[in-house]
Amino acid sequence: MSSPSHDAILQSARRLFGERGYRGVTVRDIAADAGISAALVMKLFLSKEKLFAAAQPDESLLTDLDVPASELGRALVFRVLMRRERGMQEPWAMIPFAVRDAPDPEAARAEIRERYLAAVARVMGDTSPDRRAAATVLALMTGFGETFRTLGLFDHWEFDDLVAHFGAIIQAQIDAGTAPTP
Repeated sequence: MSSPSHDAILQSARRLFGERGYRGVTVRDIAADAGISAALVMKLFLSKEKLFAAAQPDESLLTDLDVPASELGRALVFRVLMRRERGMQEPWAMIPFAVRDAPDPEAARAEIRERYLAAVARVMGDTSPDRRAAATVLALMTGFGETFRTLGLFDHWEFDDLVAHFGAIIQAQIDAGTAPTP
C-alpha cells in the first residue's frame, strides 16, 4: 500500500542510499530529507534494512523504452541526465551499493546481475548465449551512472553533447550485440 509519506520516504531513501550507500545514511537522514519524522519511517518500514531492501533499484528503467534500436544508446544516456536534472535517484548508480551493502553480498550480486543482464539483453535484442554485448552495456551504464553522479566527470559538458558522445559509445555496443552472425 502506497501513501504520499511512503513514496516520499522511498524517493529519499533511493537517492540517499544511491549517493552514500547503506552505512552512510541514517533513518534520521532519510526522514529529514523526506520532511517527515524518523518514527514514521520506522512505522512504515520497520527497520533500516527493510527500507534499504524496498529502495533497491530494479530493471524497470529499461521496460518502458519506446525507441528504435538505433536510438537506444542515446535514450539510456538521456534518461540518466534527466534523472539528475530532476533530482531523482539513479538506479545505475545504486547497483554497486545494492551489492556491497546487502546482508548477503554474493546472493545480491548473483540476483542483481541476472535481473539486469536479462533486462538489458531483452531490450537490446542480445540473444547470444553469453550475452557479452548486454554485459558490456550493463557495465558501461553502471559506470556512467555512478561516475556522473558521484564524480561529476561530465558536469562541464553540454547536455546534448554528452547524450551524443556517450550515447554513441553505448550504441556501438548495442549494435555489436544485435548484429547478425555470419
